[in-house]
Amino acid sequence: MKSYCGDNPLHFKCGIDILENTFPDILNIKKGDPIIDNNKNIVSEVIRAVKDLNSSYLLIQGPPGAGKTYTSAKIILDLIKNKKRVGVTSNSHKAINNLLSQIEELAIEEKFTFKGFKKSSKPDDKLNGKIIDDLGSVKKDYDYTNQLFAGTAWLFSDARLNQKIDYLFVDEAGQVSLANTLAMSTSTKNIILIGDQMQLSQPIKGTHAGDTGKSSLEYLLSDYDTIPTNKGIFLDKTRRLNYKICDYISDSFYDSRLKPHEITKERHVKLQSKSIKDEGISFVSMNHLNCSQKSDEEVKEINSMMKAAIGKSCKDSGTTKERKINLEDILIVAPFNMQVNNLSRNLPKGSKVGTIDKFQGQEAKVVFISMTSSDPENLPRHKEFFFSRNRLNVAVSRAQCSTVILFNPSLLNASCSKINEMRLVNNFCKLLKFKINK
Repeated sequence: MKSYCGDNPLHFKCGIDILENTFPDILNIKKGDPIIDNNKNIVSEVIRAVKDLNSSYLLIQGPPGAGKTYTSAKIILDLIKNKKRVGVTSNSHKAINNLLSQIEELAIEEKFTFKGFKKSSKPDDKLNGKIIDDLGSVKKDYDYTNQLFAGTAWLFSDARLNQKIDYLFVDEAGQVSLANTLAMSTSTKNIILIGDQMQLSQPIKGTHAGDTGKSSLEYLLSDYDTIPTNKGIFLDKTRRLNYKICDYISDSFYDSRLKPHEITKERHVKLQSKSIKDEGISFVSMNHLNCSQKSDEEVKEINSMMKAAIGKSCKDSGTTKERKINLEDILIVAPFNMQVNNLSRNLPKGSKVGTIDKFQGQEAKVVFISMTSSDPENLPRHKEFFFSRNRLNVAVSRAQCSTVILFNPSLLNASCSKINEMRLVNNFCKLLKFKINK
């Protein structure tokens, strides 16, 4: 790659820094020193670090509810105001559109306008923007007077964009392969990787050689659960999880670095239930037999608890008024599509049911998790899938107030022949320490 860069030492340097896995090159910060001062405003500190990038890269890890989309949008808008040309990309058009919508929302609030475009491949991928134009799949030369460019890896690996971008933001970088990241790095002087390696990884694994099939976050962070302070920035306040859920999530997945924001104290639910509590993690012990990918017993139990919860009181943040819980306030998660279909058929019409893959990025007041299988012998897939740390993290952390897990205790009798399997099962055992329906 260095030979491809030619005589200019800064040409494609951000890609080389990623490939060599060096510390980020930031002006006025010695390599290996902490990148930000955690005692100062986090958004201001991130903006400073991004502006001072010296043709390099920066990692930003955003745990559940930590506001990575909002933070990214604030940085991007600040860069555009300072006459920088910014690129926005991700593994999907849905993720790209989500970030672009947040950028537009902030720009409209601040009465600021700019020129930008997004390249889409299909009508369903289009952005219905108020400021940013969607070019669709039209093949034509790019207008370089635009301040914002958005699209997938196909756009930013186009030779016509070589070194045309000042800053490229890769959202959901934990789901973007290193190979694609390096290909896109040719378009930009600096690259910002935003994501969370502790949530869902790439939905489709590439066939790239060596480590290039890993996501850029996996490659740069190896076995770290959280970004070291000298390698990137960890957004340490969640505006979603109340302190009881946050304690488990932080202790189990984020080196105890994640803390609940004060705003989480403003919301609550009043379920008036004996079996589950209003905040934290509740267990509902199931004793079914021979269930593999489908459990009628768990469907019946969830249906009963849901009906009891609907119409009870809850309060949102930013208001003093209580309201009634409705279907929009509840998510139901299951590991297998067969159980998802079973739940969908039997729960009230309009219930939000799905696997973890459907709900990453979403949240609700109350989350029911149906673990479905009766015991290790009935697991339809390998233990690495069922007991996955990342999938457990995403499932539990969808809840603002109360997470309810339906779980057959026999599952904890799983025989572990590898150290990694012991670690995975241990995260479920750990839930018993944090449960609040004792």
